[in-house]
Amino acid sequence: MKKGAIKYVVPAEDAPGPVVQDVSLAEPVPQKIGAFAAKTHLSEILEHVSKGETFLITKHGKPIAELKPITSHGKSRAMGWGKGDGFWMAPDFDAPLEDFKDYM
Repeated sequence: MKKGAIKYVVPAEDAPGPVVQDVSLAEPVPQKIGAFAAKTHLSEILEHVSKGETFLITKHGKPIAELKPITSHGKSRAMGWGKGDGFWMAPDFDAPLEDFKDYM
């Protein structure tokens, strides 16, 4: 098996037994891979995905999901979206409410 390829066994519809397939990284993207093989080789597949590869996961030959790299890592924003945007918190915001003083 050449380096950078994933080898897995898939059931063949017209063959008497399983067929070994070699998925080369030189093939056009997305690469098809069976759900069982994806489960079995998930860590290897994730390594390829982190390098930009895309996989089309199939079940019984029908596409069910696509596994691809994240293209944008959205920025997390602080509350208020910037200094002085009108966010204000009262100094006694965590003080007991008047209506609940009877229960304390």
